[in-house]
Amino acid sequence: MRREWLLFSLVLLSGCTRADPPDAAAINLEPAVKVVHAARRDIVHTIEQPGVIGAYERTALYAKVSGFVRKWYVDIGDRVKKDAVLAELSAPELVEQHRQMQAQVQLDQAMVDQSRKQRIVADRNVTAATEMVAEARAEVARYQADVERWQSEVKRLGSLVSDKVVDQQVLDETQRQLKSGEAALEASLVAVRSRDAQREAAAATLDRATVDISAAEARVKVAEAEERRLKALVDYLTITAPYDGIVFARNVNAGDFVLPASGDPTQGVFSVGVSPNRSTPLYVVNRTDPVLFVVGVPEADSHYVAADTRARVRVPAVAGSQMSLHVTRTSWALNSTSRTLMAQIELPNPDGKYLPGMYAYGSVIVERRQVRAVPVSAITQIGNETYCYFVIDGKAVRTPVQVGVSDGAWQEVTDRLVHKDGSIEETWIPFDGTELVIHGELAEISDGEPVRIDDGP
Repeated sequence: MRREWLLFSLVLLSGCTRADPPDAAAINLEPAVKVVHAARRDIVHTIEQPGVIGAYERTALYAKVSGFVRKWYVDIGDRVKKDAVLAELSAPELVEQHRQMQAQVQLDQAMVDQSRKQRIVADRNVTAATEMVAEARAEVARYQADVERWQSEVKRLGSLVSDKVVDQQVLDETQRQLKSGEAALEASLVAVRSRDAQREAAAATLDRATVDISAAEARVKVAEAEERRLKALVDYLTITAPYDGIVFARNVNAGDFVLPASGDPTQGVFSVGVSPNRSTPLYVVNRTDPVLFVVGVPEADSHYVAADTRARVRVPAVAGSQMSLHVTRTSWALNSTSRTLMAQIELPNPDGKYLPGMYAYGSVIVERRQVRAVPVSAITQIGNETYCYFVIDGKAVRTPVQVGVSDGAWQEVTDRLVHKDGSIEETWIPFDGTELVIHGELAEISDGEPVRIDDGP
């Protein structure tokens, strides 16, 4: 039985075994991939957005002072020049305050003139008092000399009387002259002190006159400042255009009583230009030459857009309106909500054919000259990382890369992440064009998978 089973097994094995043809080639299971080099080329990337044309400036004009509307001059749609009168308010009490302050300024200036004249008088009084002091001191010197002379005479005559050369009566008379001179000397010294006191009083009067001038001049400055303030308030009674433009809204009527900040309380909350706190402007004026179109540039492209970047704007409502322009300015900061950069494009509008509020299409054109680029099919996105697959030593190696702009067919590439020689540390290096970059169906390729390069078309 066992022998029969062995013979049966050998028959089955010999029937199932088939020898390979001697010339059959080995089957290659490595996937074939197409590769490309990061070559230099020009990439033009267009950012397109619809939007609405806006006025270059829109100004809501309010009353600065309370008053009645005396007269208004322009209505909606009227073209106005800078400083043109739009409306006039009436506030008689304010005008009278201004006139009163003008008179006060004149009065204070007259007080300054009077103080200056008083100072001149005080200065002259000081001069006169100084001269009188000098005169009194001269008198003291004269009387001092007389006293000294009579003292000498008394001494001389005293010797002569002792020698009985001169009579005693002559000596007595000389002594009386000496006493008289001494009295006159004392009187002159008193006069000097009196004249000194008068000079000091005159000097004090001069100082006071000088201070009075400074005080009067200060009062003039205060009065002039108040007069200028009132004049500014009076000027606010005339509502003028801030620039050349077109009247967009009029919320004022003759006889209305208007208030500062809150505007005209008789207007409803649906009046044109009403602010969130329901304050109604008297007028709203638009500056319409130029007008503005705003493009929101996505964050990924914001680095490449600046003033003078090429742009186009097309206004469907105006035939033949497509214009080649340039970005005028950018906000240099992203909107925290939309994550976009505001790029403003100015449209010349001398004939006023572009009306604020018109629908338009805007394009910002990013031009990258002679940058390294690969087909977009060579780029894959995994999470927040961008990758390319490189053929390195016969294997597909997935590598993080940094990219720039894309035109839909080609993608700018700038740097790739590599390991430093003999180290696990990574670093970014620029593309040099020698890399073998796989493009095509990247989803069918695994990182580290052996591949072969397909040289076919």
